[in-house]
Amino acid sequence: MIFIRVASKSEEKIEQIATTLLKEKLAIDVNIKRDLERAELINDRLVTSPIYLLTAKTRAVLFDTIDKLLNEMYPNNLPEVYALPIMQMDWKQAEKLTKDVQSVSRRVRLKQVIKRVSGKH
Repeated sequence: MIFIRVASKSEEKIEQIATTLLKEKLAIDVNIKRDLERAELINDRLVTSPIYLLTAKTRAVLFDTIDKLLNEMYPNNLPEVYALPIMQMDWKQAEKLTKDVQSVSRRVRLKQVIKRVSGKH
C-alpha cells in the first residue's frame, strides 16, 4: 500500500484528480489540503507560493496507472506526483483498502479509465 501525494498550483486540477481517483476506484479516500505555501530559495531569498495538496491511500500496483492517467489528463502541465510506502496500518483499514480499490491489471485498467475520462466510450 502507498500514500500518494499530488501537488498543484491549481485547486480545480486537484479537485478533478480527486473526483477521478474516487470514481475510478483508484484510491480508497482522498484528502485535499488548501491554503498551503511552498517555499523556495531564489537568489538567496525565501519566496513562497500557494499550492494545493491531494493525498490518497491506494495499492502500490496502481501507481503506474495513476501516473499515466495524470499524464493523459494533463500532458502539458503535469502536477507533481509521488508516493510513499505505508509501512504499518490498522489491519481492518487495510482490509477495506483491499476490498474497495480496484485490482484489475494495470494495462486493462488504464485503458478503461482513459476512455471514461476522455469521453470515448
